[in-house]
Amino acid sequence: MSENKENVPKVRFPGFTDDWVERKFDSMFDRIPNNTLSRADLNYDDGQIRNVHYGDILIKYGAVTDCGKDVIPFVTGAEVSKYQGQLLQNGDVLLADAAEDETVGKVTEITGITDIPVVSGLHTIACRPMIKMQPRYLGYCMNSPSYHQQLLPLMQGIKVLSISWANLAKTNICYPTSTQEQSQIGKIFANFDNLITLHQRKLNNMKKLKAGLLQKMFPKDGEDFPEVRFPGFTNAWEQRELGEISDFITKGATPTTYGFNWEEDGIPFFRNDSLKDNRFVFGEYSYISEEASATLIRSEIRCNDILIAITGDIGKVGIVPKSIKKANINQHMAKVRILEDAYPYFVYQYLSIDEIQKKFQKIKTGLSMPQLSLEQIRNTIVNLPSREEQKKIGEFFSNLDNLITLHQRKLEHVQELKKALLQQMFV
Repeated sequence: MSENKENVPKVRFPGFTDDWVERKFDSMFDRIPNNTLSRADLNYDDGQIRNVHYGDILIKYGAVTDCGKDVIPFVTGAEVSKYQGQLLQNGDVLLADAAEDETVGKVTEITGITDIPVVSGLHTIACRPMIKMQPRYLGYCMNSPSYHQQLLPLMQGIKVLSISWANLAKTNICYPTSTQEQSQIGKIFANFDNLITLHQRKLNNMKKLKAGLLQKMFPKDGEDFPEVRFPGFTNAWEQRELGEISDFITKGATPTTYGFNWEEDGIPFFRNDSLKDNRFVFGEYSYISEEASATLIRSEIRCNDILIAITGDIGKVGIVPKSIKKANINQHMAKVRILEDAYPYFVYQYLSIDEIQKKFQKIKTGLSMPQLSLEQIRNTIVNLPSREEQKKIGEFFSNLDNLITLHQRKLEHVQELKKALLQQMFV
C-alpha cells in the first residue's frame, strides 16, 4: 500500500480529500477459472448457463455488463454442474486478454446476475475482488486511461496483442477508501453511458427515418412517380443525365508545388475521406497556400457543389456546406456544379439513394483501387420533378440532415465529456 500524497485525482466530488489507496493487481484480485469455448459452442436461443466471450467485451459490452439486460449467449447443451468452479458473481471483472489492437485489456464489470448463471469464456481473464468495491467503480476505473496506460508496455505479440495474468500482476489499482466516493464515481459514469445510449438511439432513429423517406419520396427504378410526395404535385418525373443539368463535372487535383502544411494557415485541402455516410464532414485535412490553390482552379469547391468519391470508397456523395468559403479537393473526388434548372440539395439526396449507390458499384472499374470515370458520372440518370418540387424535397431533407447533425453533435459532446472525466477522475 502506498502513502504517496499525490494519490488523488485531478477532479473529484466535493467533500472528499483523503489520498486514494494503491495496491498491486494480484493483491486486489483472485483469478477465477474460465473456459475456451468458441462461438460455435454458443447460441442465443436457450440454455442453462450464459458465457461472456472476449469479442463481446471488446466490441459490444461497456464498462459494466448487466446480465439481466445485455444480450449474452448461452452455452449449447451445457449443464451447470460442469461449470461450478467458474460461476461468476456480481462485482467480478473480466478482461479481454487478446485483440488485434491496443484495446487488449478492456474490462467489463459483471452485474445483474439472477437466475441464469454466467461464466467467462475464451480469451478472458476473470477476476474477483478481494476487497469489496461499490458497484461499477472497478469497471470504469480499469477502463480509464490511467490504468490502461499501464498495460501498453506489457502487451505482447505482433499481429495479435495479448496480456497475461503475470503481466497484469505488475500493474496497480488505485481507489478511494470512501465507499460513498466509489459509489458516486460509478453513478456519474453510468449516467454518462445512459445519456450516450439515449443520444445514440435518437440518432439511429433519425437515420432510419431518413432512409425510409428516401425510399418513398423518390421513384423506384423504372417508375415516374414516387410513393409519397408533397400535396399539389402530380406530374410525372423526368429522366435526365447528370451531365445535362450540370454546369461542369470535373475532378480535383493535388498541387505539384508549394507543398502542404497542417497549421490553420491557407486554403483547406480535402481528401475523399471527408465524405462519410454520404455527408461532407470536417475530417482530417491539410492546407495549401493561396499560390498553390491558384494553380488548381478546376478543383476549387464552393457552397452547393456536389462531391462524389471516384476512387476507393466510390460513389459516396456530399454537398459543400455554406461554411466553406473557399477550398480545394484532391483527384479522388469529382465535383458537380448544378445548373439553375435543378436544385442542388435535391440532386445530392437523389445521388445518395440505394438504387444510385448500387448502380455506382455495378459500373465501377478496377479491383485493388475501384474507380468511376467522369464520363460515368456524367451519364448517371437522375429523375427530376419540377424545380419547385425539387426545392420542397431538398429543403425537407436539408432540415432532416440538420436534425441528424444536431443529434450527432450532442452524442459527441457527451462522449468527449465522459472521455475527459475518465482521464481526470482516476489516479
